Amino acid sequence: MLKAIRKKIKNFSAVLIMKPENIFYLTGFTGSRGLILITKKNAFFYADFRYIEYAKKIVPKIFKVLLINKEWKKDLPMLLKKMHIKSLGIEENFLTLKQYNDLKKLSKKVKLKESKEIIEAVREIKTNKELTLIKRAQQINEKVLNNVKKHIKKGVTEKDIEWLILEQTHKCGGDGPSFSPIVAFGDHCAIPHHQNTDRKLIKGDTVLIDMGVIYKKYCSDMTRTFFTVKPTKLQEKVYLTVLNAQKNAIKTIKSGLSHKKINNAAINIINKAGYLENFQHALGHGIGIDIHESPNLGAEKSIKLKENMVITIEPGIYLKNNFGVRIEDMVKITRNGYINLTKAPKELKNAILKI
Repeated sequence: MLKAIRKKIKNFSAVLIMKPENIFYLTGFTGSRGLILITKKNAFFYADFRYIEYAKKIVPKIFKVLLINKEWKKDLPMLLKKMHIKSLGIEENFLTLKQYNDLKKLSKKVKLKESKEIIEAVREIKTNKELTLIKRAQQINEKVLNNVKKHIKKGVTEKDIEWLILEQTHKCGGDGPSFSPIVAFGDHCAIPHHQNTDRKLIKGDTVLIDMGVIYKKYCSDMTRTFFTVKPTKLQEKVYLTVLNAQKNAIKTIKSGLSHKKINNAAINIINKAGYLENFQHALGHGIGIDIHESPNLGAEKSIKLKENMVITIEPGIYLKNNFGVRIEDMVKITRNGYINLTKAPKELKNAILKI
């Protein structure tokens, strides 16, 4: 892991890691304050007096664990000077403006450089252990959905279902939600990132549920859309268009392919059906410790998919003031194809609920 990181720090003397998710990824440390400094020859983990003993137990031996003042601003300049650090890679997409300015003031002789998300790039490729945890997170996610579906009845509110998802997440072995669940009824389904309300379910409403579970720090993500009566011809057309777009995109996936080809596989079907203007968000995203990780399938610059990346594929069609459909699965990329980690049924017959 460190070898892969060091290959990417040719343009600066060291990289400073402050983002908690990156610190956890590299060390397993989950305290509220820790710093990592990786040079071309050494790796250091700094903790204050609250965490130093814990860090010594949890942090891998490839890191030298050292005590740093709780107000690390006092110690960091001395450390950089002692190690002759002339240029320092920073997490430009994590640091606040104040943190950046503080670093700049503290380290006047050290040139701060964008690290270009070095750690995030390494995190794109999941280890076997990570894949096992992500798979388990999704298994729990699906168990939660199955339990919640039994409670989708007339009169229940969006917030009621949200609360049930949170409750079942803990009952089924999850450590918590990977994001606030989205529960949308009727025309609320036409809002891609709807904020849950006290709206009550009535027969005939479409139901969209976007949910995820965290298991041992790793996330899952899944969306399913349901009908509470036999769908109309329009609803059936939209649902099947989204489903076929998703299936077409997934079957295209393999290592080495540009994400744009995966996008096109979905977009071509949606466009042919006449709904391109009703699909405006990214087709998907990477997932792991964060619910949204690299790669971003909505990126303008071409991204090559790689073996053991885990991505979501989530096309949607949203008809304003009417209804919307989104279907989302998590997919592991293999050398010659893919493995769909989402087993929850999604055929039209499975989308009709009896309420």
